[in-house]
Amino acid sequence: MRVLPFRIPKAEQSAIHLQIDDEPYFYDKLHQHPERQLTVIEKGEGTLIYGDFVGRFAPGDVFLMGSNVPHVFRCDEQFYAKNESGAALSRSIFFDWEGMGTAFTQLPEFRKVNAFLAQAEQGGVATGKLTSEISDLFEAIFKKRGVERFNLFMTVLDRLSRSKLWKPLSALPNRNLKELEGQRLDDIFQFTMTNYQRPIALEELAELTHMNKAAFCRYFKQHTRKTYVEFLNEYRVNRACSLLLQADRTVAAVAYEVGFNNLSHFNRKFKAVMTQTPKAFIAAAKG
Repeated sequence: MRVLPFRIPKAEQSAIHLQIDDEPYFYDKLHQHPERQLTVIEKGEGTLIYGDFVGRFAPGDVFLMGSNVPHVFRCDEQFYAKNESGAALSRSIFFDWEGMGTAFTQLPEFRKVNAFLAQAEQGGVATGKLTSEISDLFEAIFKKRGVERFNLFMTVLDRLSRSKLWKPLSALPNRNLKELEGQRLDDIFQFTMTNYQRPIALEELAELTHMNKAAFCRYFKQHTRKTYVEFLNEYRVNRACSLLLQADRTVAAVAYEVGFNNLSHFNRKFKAVMTQTPKAFIAAAKG
């Protein structure tokens, strides 16, 4: 496996490329592309890995992916088990802002947009009422053509650039990973997503990546700014978030199901990642 250098089809008669992903589950390999990507999740949920960010995605979420930052939307296990057509649905807009030409992008009217896009290379997610506003604009964009579509896209960028309801995803600078680096990271992520429910020894990852244990630990920390154990715990906690909202699951059962062998340890790690206890998370989600 490797980080795939995706090539986004160039629309000959449009400055932006629109894409609808309507599948049993989203593409689950780490990949990157030079275009920025705005995505609205309409159906499906799981874990997003983006730079050094590990977190949940769910219907209604709006994300921005920076240029050449490896990322993957990994649906939860039930989407693979059911394998139902159309269970995962998203709409995305890919765009090369710099490729539109400086005579256009450097107009004074785009000063805020340029500042936003420069800061947003770390990616971002909409919060609060901004989420529904952008989702509504997306729906209109996908129904229009030509100048009307492009004007609505400019409205999206303008709205994002002026909003305080935008939250950065990653503190990790964008990295255009070479194939070997990407292959190792994708192997690590895929291994984790398959085996997170059981104890994972660092020696297993070292063997997987053809390194010794110390070299693996340095490699992973260098590329993600966190230890592998920190990443594993974040992934387990994000899986737990989905399971905790199922009526037939107790906190203890979920803790053991996602790979923690001690309930108090799970509670501590959950609070560290989510800034609230599992019970508080459940109460907040249920309103």
